[in-house]
Amino acid sequence: MENVTILTIKELVNKGRAVTGASSLFSSAASHSYSESSSKNPNSRPASFDSDLSCKFLAPLNHPAVIVGTIALPSKTLICPNRYCFRFSDGDLTICCDILRFEIRAIGSKICVLSWNFLPMKHCGGFLEIIKWKFVDTVNLLSRCSGIGSFPLFPSLFPLRNDDRKSRYSVHGVLESISPVSVVSCMDGESSDSVNLPGFLVHVMACECKTYSQNAIGCSHAFEKSVFVYFCGLVVTSWHPAIRKLVGRDVALSGLKKKMIYVRGDSLLVFVTTESSVLHPPCLSRKQLVAKTVVDRRGNCGSYLGFVKGVYLKGKLVEMDEDVWLLLTDQLLNRSHSIRTGSLIFIRNVHFVNTKFSWGEVLILGACFKTSITVEFFSPFETSCLVDSCRQTSLNRFMESLSFPARFWTLLVRSCFQKFNEIPSDKEILRSCQKDELTKMYAESQIPSFMFQPRVNWAGSLLNSACMSHVDAIVKLMIAT
Repeated sequence: MENVTILTIKELVNKGRAVTGASSLFSSAASHSYSESSSKNPNSRPASFDSDLSCKFLAPLNHPAVIVGTIALPSKTLICPNRYCFRFSDGDLTICCDILRFEIRAIGSKICVLSWNFLPMKHCGGFLEIIKWKFVDTVNLLSRCSGIGSFPLFPSLFPLRNDDRKSRYSVHGVLESISPVSVVSCMDGESSDSVNLPGFLVHVMACECKTYSQNAIGCSHAFEKSVFVYFCGLVVTSWHPAIRKLVGRDVALSGLKKKMIYVRGDSLLVFVTTESSVLHPPCLSRKQLVAKTVVDRRGNCGSYLGFVKGVYLKGKLVEMDEDVWLLLTDQLLNRSHSIRTGSLIFIRNVHFVNTKFSWGEVLILGACFKTSITVEFFSPFETSCLVDSCRQTSLNRFMESLSFPARFWTLLVRSCFQKFNEIPSDKEILRSCQKDELTKMYAESQIPSFMFQPRVNWAGSLLNSACMSHVDAIVKLMIAT
C-alpha cells in the first residue's frame, strides 16, 4: 500500500465532518458497501434511495487512507448513551465503532482498517464504521482453518478457579437469541449490602452430548435441546455486543455452573457463567456463510432483511421497505449507532403483525426482548447516527403496555405533536415532556382496552414466564453460590 496515509482518530474528530475513506481511491468505502449490498439483496429495492435528494453520499477522501488501532469491548471509560458499543482506539483517542465480518479474535487485536466511514457525534467525538479490515500481527493468531480459539470471559488479571467443581459444565449449540442487558438488585454475600448486578440471557439450541470437545465443532451434532445461559456480572456483561454478533452461529461455552430454577412449579435448567467461563467460537466455515433470505417467517415471528429508509422519534420508529415499519419501543433494547438511513439490517426474532388502518395496510415488525439486529452493510449516506436517550418516560412505559398496532398508532400521534414546533413561531410551542404527556393522555382516551397487553420482561419472554414478580427471584437464584 504505497502512498497510503495512516489517519488518526484525533484528526477525524478535530475535522468534525462525515467522511468515507479506503486504502485505494478505486474502492471508496461508501460505494463499496452500497454496491455490494445491492447486488446481494436485489429484492430489498435499494433503488428507492436514488430518487431521495435529501440523502447525500458521504464525502470521500481525495487520497488513500487507512486507520490502525485496536478493537475493544465496552467499558465505563467511554461514556456512550447506547451503553454497549465496541470501542476503537489508536492509542491516543477512543471512539465508538461497529464492524462488518466480525471475528471474536479481533477483540484486543490491532487491526488495519482498509475501508471505513466516520461520522461525528456529540457523544464520544465520533463513530467509526469498519467495512473492510485485516489483522496487523498475524503471527500469534489462529489460522482460519485450524479449528477454534478459546476466549476467557474474564481477563487474565482475574485468577481462574480451576479447582471449582461447580464450574465444570459446557454448552455447545446454535445461538438462537440474546436478551438485552438488565440490572437486578441482589444481596452481596460478604457484606450483606444490596448491589446492582447486570446480566443477560442467551438461548442456545444445544446438542445433548454429555461432554464437550473442541474438535467436536463442525461434526454431525443434533442441536435439539433448548438451553439457557445467564451471563452474570459487570465484566461478563461487556461481552454483550460480541455475543450479539454470533446469533445464528454455532458456539460453545465451558466453565459454567448450573442451577435448577422453578417458575410457577415448572423446573428449568439454567447455566450461569463463572470466573472460569470460556467462549469457544467456531472458525468461519463455508457452511455458515449462508445467504440470508429477505423474509423468513415462521408463524407470527421470524427474521427480516431490508434497507432502512428512515429513522424517526429517536429511533423508536424505523421505516423499512415499502409499507414495512420496525418498532423499537422497548427501552432495554440495545440500538446500534449504525442503524442509519440507507443501511441494510438483518432483524432476528421479530414479531410480524399485518395491520389495517383506514388509510392503508402496513406490516409491523415488533421488536421484543429476544430481538437482535445486526447491520449487514453500512449506509453510504451522510445520515445521523442513532443515539439512545436512555430516559424512561411515562410515555415509554405506557407504550410497553400496548399491542404492536397500538404502539404504532401512538407513535404516529406523537409525530403529529412533533410537527407543532415546525410552525413558524418565536417560541417553542410544546416542550418534549409536554408532547409526551399529551400523546399519552390522548392515546389513553382513544385506545380500547383489548389493545393493552401485560408487560413481559426479557427473562419472562425467554423463560416463557409471564409473571413479573418472579424475575428478580429467578436471577438471584441463578447467581447464588
